[in-house]
Amino acid sequence: MELISRQKQPEKNKSDNGIENNPPLPVRLRFWEVDCFFKCPVIGMCLTFSEQKKLLKKSGFSYKNASPFDIHEKLVASAQSENPLSKRIDELVDRKYGKLAQALLMLEENEFMAKFESAFEKGDITEIYWAAAVHPSLCFEFKRQIVGRVHMTMHRNSEENLKIKLKLEARETELERTGEEAKTARQYGRNLKKENQRLKQENADMAAALSAARSKNRRLEEEISSMCSQSCMKEFDKENRKLKNKVSTLSEKLKQTREQQSELENENRGLTFELEQVRALNDRLTGEIREVTEELASLSRCDSSCPSYDLCEKRVLIVGGMTRMESLYRRLIKENGGVLEYHDGYIKQREGVKQLECRLKRSDLVLCPVNCNSHSACSIVKNLGKKHGKTVHMLAQSSLSSISRTIREEISMSGTVN
Repeated sequence: MELISRQKQPEKNKSDNGIENNPPLPVRLRFWEVDCFFKCPVIGMCLTFSEQKKLLKKSGFSYKNASPFDIHEKLVASAQSENPLSKRIDELVDRKYGKLAQALLMLEENEFMAKFESAFEKGDITEIYWAAAVHPSLCFEFKRQIVGRVHMTMHRNSEENLKIKLKLEARETELERTGEEAKTARQYGRNLKKENQRLKQENADMAAALSAARSKNRRLEEEISSMCSQSCMKEFDKENRKLKNKVSTLSEKLKQTREQQSELENENRGLTFELEQVRALNDRLTGEIREVTEELASLSRCDSSCPSYDLCEKRVLIVGGMTRMESLYRRLIKENGGVLEYHDGYIKQREGVKQLECRLKRSDLVLCPVNCNSHSACSIVKNLGKKHGKTVHMLAQSSLSSISRTIREEISMSGTVN
């Protein structure tokens, strides 16, 4: 990285009679005058993506089909000279941070660096970074330290972001599973509640029938006592025995119903307790995901707006692996700036081998998990790699961590990351 130092301006002025006066306010550099190594980070750190699009629109440039990197590149390119777009950038950033920057420009260099270190430790360096960029007399070594600290922090944050995203995905999966379990438990509880209500109604109906049978029995007993005829007594005794048998049957059935109702109520209480535990777990997981999301949002990112992006649109071919994890593989490669080529590893037919060879030829990096591919498939991948001069990594596992680790090692060895 080439740094260009500037000479310091005089610190104090003297009047004609030799008396020292207060130094004049330093005149900051304009955006197109700052050192080249500041221009890209200033666009990425000091302007939101929405502000970048508005600047292009006001300057008459179209961004309809432009990617975030295209927009970033256009704004950085405008900083090579004074033009309407670079003027708009200068005015917008100065409106946002110019007041604080002017105060910082009045400091001595050592005081300025102390302010930078304090802001860096707090994780809030946007304003002082702009002040460093437009400082007219900051020395070469201090500029080098500021740019180096910020640049290396962006690389470390990229790796931390990936770890947090993987952790967040695991938490989201667990939360979805817990939500499904809670949904099932709630449905089961509703069914039990309906069954309990039905049994209560049936119990009330049986109690009413028993009460009616007892009333009828008392009435018949009264009628029997008032009758003197022996034949009538025999009929009444027979009817009485039938009613008593019926009352006994209804009483036994009522007892069984009450026992069943008691069991269902106990089961319902147990399920209610389990549902409360599931809800508590659900709330805890929701809180953890929110904390991880806030932690992720608080970290600076080195994304596709940075020229030192990890994979730089390289094509990564994954052969085999877990088919249901293809979307996760694709997301991992895409977030690192690459393009995923995927083949399920089934190459029994000639067409399967042909498709694999076509994808391997246009790929920059080939990953082949051996635990998800046959011995024959692994041999074919190795032979095709030798045939077309492609680097083939045989992985012991098909997990996201194994694939991510291999990609980082390859990037480190090939020197892709600056």
